[in-house]
Amino acid sequence: MMNDEYRKAITQAKANLEDARERGAEALMSWDEIEAKYFTPEEIAASNLRVQLMTKLAHTQDDSDISQHELASKA
Repeated sequence: MMNDEYRKAITQAKANLEDARERGAEALMSWDEIEAKYFTPEEIAASNLRVQLMTKLAHTQDDSDISQHELASKA
């Protein structure tokens, strides 16, 4: 049994999907557009730094052939 809040969310999601279908490509934004609209330069820089760090850790783990647990304990 769905509660009213869930039912409203489903109705809104369906309306959003129909709107996106009607507007086509105009309804879509690129990630760069989303970043520029919703995030400050500082938030973008912090996010980029986290991605770089996670990428470096993943490559280090792969290159070292160690488990994620081992890498965490060394970090």
